[in-house]
Amino acid sequence: MASSVEVHRSLYAEDALSLYLGISTSDSLDYQRSAAASFSAMSQSEEGRLMMKKDGISAVLRLCSHADQHVRRNAVCAVANLAASPETRQYIALKGGVEVIRFASAANSDVDFLRDAARTMSSLAVDTAIREAMVSQEVPKALSKLAKSADSETQRFASLALCNLCVGTQKQKESIVQQGVLRILLFILRYPDLEIERRASLAIAALSLGSDENRIQIVGSGFVRSLLEATSYPDLKLRHFALLALNGLVLSTDPKTKHHVAQENGISSLLSVLKSCKDDESVHACIYLLGSLAENVDILKAIIDMDSFLPLVVQKLEHAESIETKRSAAYFLALVSEYPEYHRRLQEANALKSAVALMSLVDEESQYYGSFALALLAKNKSFQVPLTKMGAVRPLVSAMHSNARHWAALALLKLADNFNNHITIAEEGGIQALLQSQGAGVTVANLAKRAFDDLCRKT
Repeated sequence: MASSVEVHRSLYAEDALSLYLGISTSDSLDYQRSAAASFSAMSQSEEGRLMMKKDGISAVLRLCSHADQHVRRNAVCAVANLAASPETRQYIALKGGVEVIRFASAANSDVDFLRDAARTMSSLAVDTAIREAMVSQEVPKALSKLAKSADSETQRFASLALCNLCVGTQKQKESIVQQGVLRILLFILRYPDLEIERRASLAIAALSLGSDENRIQIVGSGFVRSLLEATSYPDLKLRHFALLALNGLVLSTDPKTKHHVAQENGISSLLSVLKSCKDDESVHACIYLLGSLAENVDILKAIIDMDSFLPLVVQKLEHAESIETKRSAAYFLALVSEYPEYHRRLQEANALKSAVALMSLVDEESQYYGSFALALLAKNKSFQVPLTKMGAVRPLVSAMHSNARHWAALALLKLADNFNNHITIAEEGGIQALLQSQGAGVTVANLAKRAFDDLCRKT
C-alpha cells in the first residue's frame, strides 16, 4: 500500500506515520523489513517526504545500521530520496545523518547500499551548512573509497559528492586536500567515464581557487599533464572544465604553477585548443588562461614566438559572441602592447584595429583594456597616424568620462605628437576634452602618473 501515491496522500492527511514507526521497532524481522520498504516507497513522493520530515528521519537513520541487509538497503534508499529534497536535507543533518551514513558506508560492502549512500552524500554536499559538517567529519575520506568502487553508479555519485564538497571555503578546501583526495581525483580524472572525468576536473578547479597551498600540491601531484590532455578531448564539457581547472592553478601568486604549465608543453596544447574549439565557453577559458600565463615575461615571449597565436586571438576577439571572451582577449592584447618589441607583431596580426574596436564596445572593462593598449601603442611613432585613421580619436574622447580617462588622455596626447593628427583631434573635441578633464597642467608625465596610480588601485 505504501508504494501508492494516493495512499501517501491519505496517510499524510491522517498523519498516520506512527503506524510505520511502531512496526519499525518491532521484534519481528519481517515487520522491520516491511517498515523499511514502506519508508523507501514513501520517500519517493512529495507527500511521503513531508510526512517523514521529522520523526520518520530518525527511524530510517536508525535502520541504516540494522543487522539485516534488506532493512539497510531500503533504509539508505529512503535517506537518499529524502536528501534529494531541499526541504528535508537539513533535518537529516540535524538528526546526525552525516555521521550515520559515513559510518554505515565504511562498515558495508553491499553494492546497493553503497550506491545509495554515495547518492545521499552527493545531495547533502549541495547544502552549504551541511558541507561544513561533512568536511569536519572526514566524509571526503569515505568518498575516496567509494570513488574506487567497481560499480559505475557508485563511482558517479561519489565523484559528484566530492565535486560538490570542493565548492567551499578556503579552510574547507585545504582540509579536503589534507584528507588525501588528490590521489583519487587524479585516478578518476583518467577514468574512461566522461561524467566522472568532468566532475574530477571541476573538483580540481574548485580546490585550486582561493588557495595557493592547494595549487602547489595539485601541481606537485601531476595534474597539469592530465588536464592538458583533457583539453584535447572532443567532449565540450570536459574540455571546458579542464581549462577552468588550469585557470584556477595559474592564478597563483607563486610563479611555479605558470612555469609548470609551460614546461608540460601547455602553450602548444592551448594553441591546438584555440584552433579547434568552436564553442564560446572554451574559447573564453582558453584566452583567459593565456592572459594569466602571459603575465610572466618569459612565457609571454614563448607565446609570441609561436606566430599563430596573435592572429588567432585577434580573430577570436573579432568573432566572439560573449563579452567575457572579448574582455579576456582585450586583456591579453593589453599585456602584449606593454612591450615595444612586440608592436610589429601586433600590427601584422591586425591587432591595432581590434584595440580601436574595443573602445567602441559598451563595456567599461573592455574600454579600459583598449585605452591601456592604445596609450602604449600610440607611443610608437609609426602607429600614431594609422591609429588616427582607424578612428581611435573619437572613442578615446568618449572614454574621457569613464574610469579609463587617464589612459585615454595619455593616448590622445601621444597621438598629438604627430602634427598630422592635430586637425582630427581638434574636430573630434579632443583638445576640449583634455582641458576639461585635466586642467591647464595637462602633460604626458602627470597623465602617465595618474594612469599608473589608477592601475595600482585596481590591482
